[in-house]
Amino acid sequence: MAVIEFKNVSKHFNIYKNKSYSLKEKFLNKVLHRNRTEVTQFNVLKNASFTVNKGETVGIIGENGTGKSTSLKLVANIIRPNSGEIFVKGKISSLLEVGVGFQPDMTGRENVYLYGSILGLSKKEIDKRYDEIVKFAELENFMDTPVKNYSSGMYMRLGFSVAVTVDPDILLVDEVLAVGDANFQKKCLKKIESFKEQGKTILFVSHDMSSVRRICDRCIFIKRGGEVIEGPTDRMVGLYMKLLYAKSEDKINKDKSKSENELTDFDFTLHEAPEFIEGNREGNKKLEVTKVYFSDNAGRPRNFFGTEENIKVNVEFKRNSDVKSAVVAFEIFTQEGFKLIYHDCKQDGMLITDMKDTNMISFSLQNELLLKSTYYFSVGLLDEDLKEVYDFRHKHYCFTIHEGDVKGDGQVKINCEWML
Repeated sequence: MAVIEFKNVSKHFNIYKNKSYSLKEKFLNKVLHRNRTEVTQFNVLKNASFTVNKGETVGIIGENGTGKSTSLKLVANIIRPNSGEIFVKGKISSLLEVGVGFQPDMTGRENVYLYGSILGLSKKEIDKRYDEIVKFAELENFMDTPVKNYSSGMYMRLGFSVAVTVDPDILLVDEVLAVGDANFQKKCLKKIESFKEQGKTILFVSHDMSSVRRICDRCIFIKRGGEVIEGPTDRMVGLYMKLLYAKSEDKINKDKSKSENELTDFDFTLHEAPEFIEGNREGNKKLEVTKVYFSDNAGRPRNFFGTEENIKVNVEFKRNSDVKSAVVAFEIFTQEGFKLIYHDCKQDGMLITDMKDTNMISFSLQNELLLKSTYYFSVGLLDEDLKEVYDFRHKHYCFTIHEGDVKGDGQVKINCEWML
């Protein structure tokens, strides 16, 4: 049974190129029948139609500015569409932005009652659930502090704690994992999963594809310009990642001509990461990294690997100076920025010598430890003494480990021998 239905929904926003477009100017333009302000229309959704059934957990993915958050606000009736119809059946609890529903000058305690009442709880119901809310948010020592003094993480923890206590039929979650520490993010995911087990309907917006793949039954992929594509989570995430990592618009256009079966495969090369990966680069460019991509044992370029599946790293570089020898080094980081490993070929007794103007070196990561998540990858070229940096690309690349045959929680797997 459908509990959310979009029928040919379109939503656009007006963008005014004159920054001084004030209320006074609006009034004068209206009275004098003049138009001195250039306005462009930005389409977020265009004739979008989709349904979400009771008990489904549906991810909404896409690039920044493509209408993910707007879609949730439309469901919550915070904004209205320019055309089309939206039908929603059930009690909604939403966590759309940090601090929405909070008053900065009020304390955490006062805001719990304010936000709870906005979500439909009576004072008696909030009294009953107050201790549970505070405990989940881990803010026992800050509840009588004005929330304007809270960090963004504290804001989100309190807002999330109130939102999930309402016991809604439909939960709307927008980037709840964008703030807060790793432990609280894990708590949030487990809470969302418990809602899923109870048969609640969840709309989940996130740029964290490992979380999307972990909890979502299927996904709605909103492309720039308002086009909406629906499908299984793995396929939609694959299309999204393919869009992000396409080397150019030409590659995207070529992929559009492929059959649907071809598009389901995660056989695309990872090039330099897009803007959302905050990589940086250093070095004197005597040797210069020109391309890095991952592949499987058969040599097929890929970015998705199963647990315990080997990852082949291919590094192409060119020589711009008379360098006799070099060392290749790499690092792996979690999404939170924690370094898991540094390693270089010198540790394995190898140096790169006899270099040509263009070169390629490959090495295989025997992955026996990494569990399901997305990882940032750094790679660089250094001198034999590891003192001179020729070219080092910090967090310029990433790959994703999906669950595969090994299940577990956390970042790494450890082999244990149990004895009684």
